[in-house]
Amino acid sequence: MALLTTVIGSWWKQPDWEPELDRYHRGELSEAEGLQLLDRCAERAIGEQIDLGLDEWSGGEYWSFNFINHIPELISGTEIVSPAAPEIVDYGDIALTRVVGEISCPRGMGYAAAFTRESQLPGGVTKAAVIGPVELLAHAMVHSRDEVFRQMPAIVEIVNAEVREIADGGCPHVVLDCPSLAIQVNQGSMSAEQAAELVTQSFEGVSGCKRGIHLCNGNLMGKPASGTLRIAPWVEILQRLDGIIDVASLECSYFSQQLEADSLRDLPASMEFAAGVVDEKSYWIESVDKIRERATAWAQVVGEERLWLSPTCGFGRHPARDTDVLRAKMTNMVAAAQSF
Repeated sequence: MALLTTVIGSWWKQPDWEPELDRYHRGELSEAEGLQLLDRCAERAIGEQIDLGLDEWSGGEYWSFNFINHIPELISGTEIVSPAAPEIVDYGDIALTRVVGEISCPRGMGYAAAFTRESQLPGGVTKAAVIGPVELLAHAMVHSRDEVFRQMPAIVEIVNAEVREIADGGCPHVVLDCPSLAIQVNQGSMSAEQAAELVTQSFEGVSGCKRGIHLCNGNLMGKPASGTLRIAPWVEILQRLDGIIDVASLECSYFSQQLEADSLRDLPASMEFAAGVVDEKSYWIESVDKIRERATAWAQVVGEERLWLSPTCGFGRHPARDTDVLRAKMTNMVAAAQSF
C-alpha cells in the first residue's frame, strides 16, 4: 500500500515571476496587478504539485512574505521597535514589535482570503495552513511576552476565525502551523498542556475537514530557531489533542529526533503521522532508497496505515530556494512513498 504524501505550505519560487513578487511585497503593484500575479504563481504551483503526484497540495503561500513578516502590518495594538532588515538571512533580521494596545486583526490574517481565491483555480487547493496564536505575535515576544500572553484569548479568537473560515469554505485539510509553539515547548518556556490548550481553542467549532498541526524548529535560510532539536516533547502535546488533531506533521529529519522515534508509540491511535523526513534546508538530495529506509523506520513505530511522508517545512525559506534541488527531493519522496 503506497504511503500518502503531503506538503507543509509554501512552495518553491517561480524564477520568472520572482522580481514581480518582490515588487508586490514592497507594495509597488496595484491591487489588481497583485492578485493577477498571485493567481498565476498559485496556479503554476498547484499544477507542479499535482504533476509530481502529491496526494495533497497547497496554493504555495506566495501572498505572504517570508512566513510571518507580513503579519505586523496586519495587527493593531503593536508598534515596530526595530524593522526587518532589507535582506532577511537569520532570525536576528526579523522585525521586532511591542504591544501598545489591545490586539486585533481587522483585515484578517490573509490565509482565508488566499484560500478562497486559490480554491477557484484549476486543481483547487486541498490543504491550507494558518499560523498559530504564538506565531501571530511572535514579533512581540522579545519586548512584550507577558502582555502577549495576557491578551492570548483575543489572539486565539483571531486565529480561530481564520481557521473556521477556511474550513467552512470547503478546504479538505486545515493545518495550524506552529513552529514557535513547538520551540517554546522544546525549550521549556511553555508546557505541553498550555500548548495543547491553545491548539484546542484554535480549532473550536471546526468540523467537516481534516484538522492538522505542523510542529518544527523553524527554518530561515537553513537555520533552526532552536538549539533543542527534539521530538518527544511534541508527543506530549499531541497526547492531549486526541480527537482534536487528525494529522500531526512533525519535523523528524534531525538525527537527535530519529533517536526519539519510540516516543511516537504514544501518539493517540486516532491520529495520523506525517513524517517530515525530507529536509528542505539541505542541498543533499535524499535518494529514494534513503527516504524509504527512513519511512520504514517510522512505519515500524506508527504503522504504514497511519504514515504520510512530507518535507520538514515549507520551501519559502530554503537557503537559496533552489528549485532544481527541491524538485528532485519531492520527486524522490513521492517515488519512495509509492514503493510501499
